[in-house]
Amino acid sequence: MRYDAPLDANSKIITNLVIILALVFFCRQITDISHDAVSTTMLLFILVPVIVVAWCLSPRYYAITATAILIKRPLFSISIEMTNVVRLRSITEEDLGSSSRLLNIGGVFGYLGTYRSSEIGKYQRWCTSRENLVLIESDKQKWLISPSEADDFVKNVNKIINVAAI
Repeated sequence: MRYDAPLDANSKIITNLVIILALVFFCRQITDISHDAVSTTMLLFILVPVIVVAWCLSPRYYAITATAILIKRPLFSISIEMTNVVRLRSITEEDLGSSSRLLNIGGVFGYLGTYRSSEIGKYQRWCTSRENLVLIESDKQKWLISPSEADDFVKNVNKIINVAAI
């Protein structure tokens, strides 16, 4: 089964603003006849890779197969084996407590990377929205995703896990 990964309003705004900002800097770079646009050159060297990396790592959709949960991304998709899943549940932003960013991109094409929460500890966040959150836990790692229909996603994965356990 396949579940969409739509961007929430906040991510859409941040993503569009960053892209527009990069385009403005690019236009400034092209139209600069004095060849004194060092600051815009440096900003482009930062913004363009951030945009490309964020797009490559952002989830396009989530899929459930008989043996795995897939986080499909343009580059380096993630596969979580069903046999490794210990617990899977829907949660809210409030359930995370206070979170700190460890290594991530927050807002550009979603909320991506490694975070630490006061409630659940260290986790990987591959979300495009701050709603419809699903926490997947294994013995060694935790993932937070945001499929379009979180309750249906949890129900279908739990059916597979329970059938496999019998």
